[in-house]
Amino acid sequence: MIRVLHVIDKLSVEGSGIHGITRALGWWAERLEPARVRFRVLSLRGDEPEAEAFLAGKGMEVRFVDYAKFDPRVFFAIAREARRWNATVLHLHGYAAADFGRLVARMLGLPNVVHEHVVFPSQPTYQVWADRLLAGITDASLAISPAVAEFMVRGRAVPARTLETFFYGIPFEEFTEPAPAAIAAARESVGIPPGVPVIATAGRLAAQKGLDGLVRAFAAVAGKHGDARLLLVGEGPERERVQSLAQALGLGERVCLAGYREDVRPWIAMAEVFVIPSHYEGGPLTLFEAMRLGRPILSTPVGLVPQALEEGRNGRVVPVGNEDALASALDELLSDPARAASFGAAARADSEAWDVRRAVERLMGFYGRLVGAW
Repeated sequence: MIRVLHVIDKLSVEGSGIHGITRALGWWAERLEPARVRFRVLSLRGDEPEAEAFLAGKGMEVRFVDYAKFDPRVFFAIAREARRWNATVLHLHGYAAADFGRLVARMLGLPNVVHEHVVFPSQPTYQVWADRLLAGITDASLAISPAVAEFMVRGRAVPARTLETFFYGIPFEEFTEPAPAAIAAARESVGIPPGVPVIATAGRLAAQKGLDGLVRAFAAVAGKHGDARLLLVGEGPERERVQSLAQALGLGERVCLAGYREDVRPWIAMAEVFVIPSHYEGGPLTLFEAMRLGRPILSTPVGLVPQALEEGRNGRVVPVGNEDALASALDELLSDPARAASFGAAARADSEAWDVRRAVERLMGFYGRLVGAW
């Protein structure tokens, strides 16, 4: 049996609840063949009850320590947990986990995996030097998308020979169509009347998400589509700024902020258009959730979007930061519901390729090859 200790800097993020990778760990764990692979998680930033409950519900054991990213006690905590659990592989997520974890792996004679989930526009100087120094003891690495893989080689000094692209997968058997009553209740809760067109996006309200540009693009078409609403699902540091911008553009109640929602299905399902206006991403998971629900998708070419969406066939793809193109595509999709629906139907048909069951089979094979080569 291969015993994989996942070491992660933290399991949650403000505005989005538990991380996408935390969800993926749970999805993978409950689908592993227990005779072949088992997981345990060590989180480095203190107790996180919501994430712990989620992972426990998937049959995973979680251990917590609460140390700062430069605290040398992180090294000893990882070593102690690896020895206690008799780990076979250290799978590392985040800067502190990857920095101290690679050193622990070398000391204990275990293979390590450095896993990156997003493209960062810049790296802190300390991490640039840490990655350069530790590149020679990086045994394997995973990137959620080709864009992240390029970033890992260019920005994190990961040896290309160690690198594979690996998407988490989505548990589509769980991500079912919400009941009409749930959609109606979600609409009512934010004051969107029945039948009013909705443009929706979901995720953390952060600068990388391109929300300013989305609000301005909506303002450009709002006069033509007089009853449409823009719905933002999530929380984060940009909330007040987005609200102020909406007010300044005279949009008032036509921009609805729903806050963080554990179950995003009714919110995605109500959308005539689901938008991903981000400047950079890893996946994102909401792309595949919207595909599964058959929503017409309008996105920038970030993360896995170029692999999942084909412009003009199963969605619309516009350049990052091009608000005119974003507004034009919004207008087109709202003005031609039949064409929008054809994009949604094609996206739903394509979603099967991104199912988590395929990802788990590949992941078990990855661990088997890593341990065998070691």
